[in-house]
Parts: sequence; structure tokens; C-alpha cells
Amino acid sequence: MALLKRQALGQFARTSGVFVWLAVLSGAIGYVALGQAAAEHKVTDFDEINVHRINIIEPDGKPRVIISDRARMAGLYWGGKEYRHPSRDTGGFLFFNDDGDEVGGMTFENRRKGEHSSASSGLLFDQYKQDQTLGLLYNEEDGKRQVGLTVWDRANQSMQPVVELSDALAGARTEEERAAIRARLDAAVKSWGPHPAALRFFAGKTLDDAVVQLADKEGRPRLLLKVDGSGNPTIETLDESGKVTHHLP
Repeated sequence: MALLKRQALGQFARTSGVFVWLAVLSGAIGYVALGQAAAEHKVTDFDEINVHRINIIEPDGKPRVIISDRARMAGLYWGGKEYRHPSRDTGGFLFFNDDGDEVGGMTFENRRKGEHSSASSGLLFDQYKQDQTLGLLYNEEDGKRQVGLTVWDRANQSMQPVVELSDALAGARTEEERAAIRARLDAAVKSWGPHPAALRFFAGKTLDDAVVQLADKEGRPRLLLKVDGSGNPTIETLDESGKVTHHLP
């Protein structure tokens, strides 16, 4: 009987220990969950912060905005996946849509080499599944400036093949390999039609002239309003070959 009693007591102790362990574990999990919930809604104030890159992401992990310096700037994002960019060398902002595709950005840069200098900045918005269709741009080369609002026509085909080929171009190791990939890129863009990036509208300043230019679907200027550097205003209409058909005054 004493033996049975000791066995019963031992079994009770072991069972009680399991319940205690489960209770402690449940409490710990609850504490962590509450802590995470609190952390998700926590707001932190900063007076000043230095960073090289900030990624703003959606709950599914897709990017929404990336703010970066030149060294840490992202490549090409498509469908939430990052591809390498063959030539991106600037810092700024990148914007993304619900699909995780890059849909525009804002950049600022300048370069100086010896006596030569260049500078540019832009705010660009991309067509869905395509490249930029609206832009506010500034470009300068050795003191020669152009700045204005630009509108492009883009093809209705997706840029996915071009994104993948751009990634391959960024990883090319030889000039022969780069040339072959560039040829495939050119062929992919040409498959969209004869004018895959037709400039339809420009309003701004080119050198000393204030200009408003409207073009047809092939990107050919057809109406030009201009005030030149001497203050002379003109209005011109042009035919398909670029010949001036009417001139005012």
C-alpha cells in the first residue's frame, strides 16, 4: 500500500508539473503575442536619423517606396522581385504599385569630369506594366539646359521580357555577351511597334527658347509654339516630314 501511495504521489507530481509547464508556456506565448501586437502599433518619434536606405513595404512583403543613397539604390523591381539594373547609378525615391512593380521615382544627380559637368533631376510616373509616360525633367550639359513637362506614348505590352533581359545585361561578363543581350533587348522593344516611346507633348525651356511642342502618335512634331531668347513669338504647324506648312507671324 505504501508503495502504491508513493507511485500515485509521483504520478500526481509529474502530471501537475506538466500542467504547470503548459501554463507557463501559454503565458509566455501570450506575453510575446501581446508584445508583438503592441510593437506593431508603436509610434516612435525621432529628432534626427541618418540612414543609407529606407524600405517601406506592404504586409505581404512587396515594396511600396524605397528611399536610398546612390550606393544602396535598388535594382529593377517587377512583381515584387528585384532584378539587377544595368545602368542605374543615382540615389533618390522609387515608387511601386500593388503588384510590386516599379511605377516611377524621383532622382537628383550631378557629375563633373575635368572641365565638363552635367546635372539632372526628375519626377517620373510609369504606365501600368510599362515605362515612364509622364515626367517633370531637368537636364544640363556644360551649361546647356532643358527643363519641362514631358508626356510619352507607350506600348500596351508588358515590360517583363525587357526587365529579365536587363537583369541578364547587368550580369554579362564580356563585351560579346553584352552585345548579344543588347541585340535581344532591341528586338524585344521593336516588337512593341515602330514607335514604342513616342514623345507626344513637351512644355518647357530648351536652351534660350520657351517651347510648347505637340506631336503625333509616331512622335513627329506637328505643332510648335515658341518664344525665342530674343523675345520673338512664333507658331508653326508641320507636316509628317517635319516641313513647316504654316508660320505665324
